[in-house]
Amino acid sequence: MKDIGARHGAWVLPKGIDLSDPALRTEMKRVRRERRRKSGPIRRPEPLQKCFVETMAFLYDRRLYDRSTRTWRIDEFLDRGEREFGGYDQVILWQSYPRPGVDERNQFDYYRDLPGGLDTLRKWVSVCHKRGVRVLLAYNPWDRRTRQGNRHLRDMIEMLKASGADGVYLDTMHAVPKAWAKPLATLGRDIAFESEGTPTGAGLREMHSAWGQGWQIYPPAQIFDSRWLWPQHKTFLTHHRHQRNHWEEVCCALFTGTGVLVWENVFGNDTSWVERDKKLLRAVKPILRAFWRNFAHPDWQPFIPSGHNELKVNQWPGPVGTIYTLCWNEKPAYRGPLFAAKKGKTYIDLISGKKCATRGGMVVGGVGARSVGAVLEVDKLTAGVKDLVAKVTPGRLPRYVEVNTDTIPPQGKPKRTPLLRRYKGRKPDVIPSGMVWAPPGSFLFKVDHPWHGATCYGHYRWGKKGRRVKMPGFAIDVHPVTNAQFARFLENTGYQPKEKHNFLKHWPRGKKLPGRLHLQPVVNVSLEDARAYAKWAGKRLPTEVEWQYAAQGMAGRAWPWGSRFDPRYVNTTGKLRPVGGHDGSRSPFGCYDMCGHVWHWIDDVYTDKVHSFTVLKGGSYYRLPKGASKWYIHTGPLRVDSHIKLPLLSPSLDRFSTVGFRCVID
Repeated sequence: MKDIGARHGAWVLPKGIDLSDPALRTEMKRVRRERRRKSGPIRRPEPLQKCFVETMAFLYDRRLYDRSTRTWRIDEFLDRGEREFGGYDQVILWQSYPRPGVDERNQFDYYRDLPGGLDTLRKWVSVCHKRGVRVLLAYNPWDRRTRQGNRHLRDMIEMLKASGADGVYLDTMHAVPKAWAKPLATLGRDIAFESEGTPTGAGLREMHSAWGQGWQIYPPAQIFDSRWLWPQHKTFLTHHRHQRNHWEEVCCALFTGTGVLVWENVFGNDTSWVERDKKLLRAVKPILRAFWRNFAHPDWQPFIPSGHNELKVNQWPGPVGTIYTLCWNEKPAYRGPLFAAKKGKTYIDLISGKKCATRGGMVVGGVGARSVGAVLEVDKLTAGVKDLVAKVTPGRLPRYVEVNTDTIPPQGKPKRTPLLRRYKGRKPDVIPSGMVWAPPGSFLFKVDHPWHGATCYGHYRWGKKGRRVKMPGFAIDVHPVTNAQFARFLENTGYQPKEKHNFLKHWPRGKKLPGRLHLQPVVNVSLEDARAYAKWAGKRLPTEVEWQYAAQGMAGRAWPWGSRFDPRYVNTTGKLRPVGGHDGSRSPFGCYDMCGHVWHWIDDVYTDKVHSFTVLKGGSYYRLPKGASKWYIHTGPLRVDSHIKLPLLSPSLDRFSTVGFRCVID
């Protein structure tokens, strides 16, 4: 055993090692027994051990929430899981990244501000539980610099009580947070912990499950160290989150009795599985579920002697009978002796459902090219065994064929509100009050897209080198729209958003707008609220190209005032201040407060298969302290040739204390 190492979760077997050597097998048993003694016993709830397909539900996915009807589509989401993957067993509800840092809200506020609030979490859990699906809430330990960053345990208890969720997914972590286990045990139900990283040593006792992220899965015939040591510990394989090819993961899952993570929307990246791999998972999942006790048996044996050097076989004892999982990573398909037959035993191929022949003391069968198989060994082929086999056998597995998944289709095209076309690019005799004229011209439109888990709208093909854009003339507001201007809009129209949560939450309720707020930029308005104001004013929101042109002019400035950052020209107070700053901060066409005051809504909304999003420009007064986590989005002022991508969900969640807007007329 001392010659066997581990890399990326899997054993590294030296060349020439003979795992059938009785002395080595005896040593493996001794080492496993000793490591278990040192780690201490572990306990895993039975419902968790039955889980083999987990999904990450990115709550900004347009397939989960219909923005137009303001309804959650939970049953439709679960129906799709059954149709395409054989059903989800466990769901992680992801609400935060890549948004934290836009304003002061913390990760738990993003649950509270969902459409429907915490009742939405309760509804998710209730619907999932009725369909036998477990639910985990997400926890970001790195979120320590936003609002109330030191009360994570208290907030998580609140979320678990309100939702009835089964456990907590520990983002970026390998171990359960200190002092969490005992307080959560008082909730009156088992709270499961799942880590993104691989727990080791004593950490396995408290960590109920984990991701097998980046684990060595190729070739699929692997011995995962944690599975060998504690098969009751649940692992969900996800070799590379941005890949769409998951054949090896599913093969590994059956061969090693492991779970699989289905993650088809990675923070806005469409990573839909290819049909070949979905078919394979639908075929093997019933076997994993039906024989979960075998795959959690402490005495399972990896790599028992087989009928061919390249045929790998694992042995899993269990109450119904012994399961043998097979892996063949060669071409063409294999047909021949599989493993040693035992006298008086009956063998059934769990793929075809047919009895296996025995010849020369060996069970005979087949495995497809670069594929897997499973055989059940029983004392007697009873009616109960026949019924069980009939329920779980797929008949056959899909054939392995090469699939090119290197390129991901374009993310979609922007949807825009209708353009007013009032001026048709010609400067009018009179510019509306409070606006300046951005004359016709051309400029090099460059975009620096900071990576926050996903691509944006395809600018990666030209973003850094830029593309020359010919601009018509248009009028643009000198300042961001103020609270006083927005108040006049409300008085004149009686506007009330359909979804009121967080709407103008910084205004005093039922009282006259205080004078100190009049000249501050209006915030806590959604994109829909801003568009409603613009329509009333006979204007519209600027596109990203228009906003950037107005901010940097034809010369391509990095900042509205020039090529270098100057702290005198941004808001460094850490709170909102009245519009109109230092004269030196003006853009080439005379706009104030373009950078480092409030983020700006723009009119471009992009919609693809999995989500809708926009981008924010300019940065804001809100700046996280030095040393804040890299997982926060950029805070503070932002160069005019950059942006942050913002997934959209609903007005309640899309209202920020740091995001305002200005308007244009074209």
